[in-house]
Amino acid sequence: MKLAKEGDKEMGRRLVIGAALGLFLLNSLIFIPEAFAVVSDFTANAIGTAGDQFLLEPIGARGIAMGGAYTAVTDDATSLYWNPAGLSRVSDMSGSLMYTPYLAGINYQAAEVAKRVSDTGVLAVGFRSQSYGSIAQTDINGNSLGSFSPHDYVAEVGWGESIPDLSDNDIATSMGVSGRWIHSTIVQSADSYGGDFGVQTRIYHGGSYYDMGITAQNIGQGPKFDAVQTVQPFQLRVGGAMYPWKGVTLSMDMIAPEQNIVYGALGAEYAISIDKDIKIALRGGINTMNIESSDLGPVSMFSGGIGFSAGDVSFDYAFVPMAFLGNVSYLSLNFNLPSKSKNQVPQ
Repeated sequence: MKLAKEGDKEMGRRLVIGAALGLFLLNSLIFIPEAFAVVSDFTANAIGTAGDQFLLEPIGARGIAMGGAYTAVTDDATSLYWNPAGLSRVSDMSGSLMYTPYLAGINYQAAEVAKRVSDTGVLAVGFRSQSYGSIAQTDINGNSLGSFSPHDYVAEVGWGESIPDLSDNDIATSMGVSGRWIHSTIVQSADSYGGDFGVQTRIYHGGSYYDMGITAQNIGQGPKFDAVQTVQPFQLRVGGAMYPWKGVTLSMDMIAPEQNIVYGALGAEYAISIDKDIKIALRGGINTMNIESSDLGPVSMFSGGIGFSAGDVSFDYAFVPMAFLGNVSYLSLNFNLPSKSKNQVPQ
């Protein structure tokens, strides 16, 4: 009887893996070939070959401060961007608000809420917007036609699910999917649709644990302005994280964007407990994208930040230098119910 039960469990695992791989391959067969028809390599020569570039703007100051090395670490409502599988780690309810006064008068905002709706599943919704200010409009002869105000909006929904058939005492696996509607306005407006697929795995070993994650982001077509159909900026993220000492997180990501070169990211966090429910976190990161694909120089690789949490509420700040372009600050206000000290997932 025991062997029969073990055989049934193993069969269940294989069926779930097969179904997940089938879904991923189906999405790949439908969407990715169209993208690769436009983009032929992962080099700087492919820059500018995809639309909806603002979809690559991250959300959540914690992950940004850690250089974007967050695919395996993410565990709250911001997982809607980094890896939808991370939603499964939300204990009860999680939310995040972010505001960024970006470069050249650009403003970027994001809001996400995630709620556990079953023992294994978490539902999330989010909204992002980016505005570019007022820009003078002229005709081909330079005559003034007034002004226009470009902007982008994203409404998205995601689901993260723990997979019991792929988990036991030594490993915990979750999967997630998300879908989004994108509305872009330059002078004319256009809509597009896309989504993400992700997996996270936590491996327990010798009293410690390690995290791994993979995400396929921005699967879908971009907007169509006039007669030109663009593609979304698809990218594949693969990451890992370890927790060598109490309060210390070390993470690493490799990111392959099909409209640019492959780059890497490293992140570190040290969380200090000031009181029972009060923590301060120091963060830093390195991201090689800017230095490899632009003339911003080595300073643009680095990021840093600080986090302060009191009970269920936390405030995060991230700072990213962009050399001669200026500096970018990200501000996030987050809540997680119940507090992390009561979270079912080890922190």
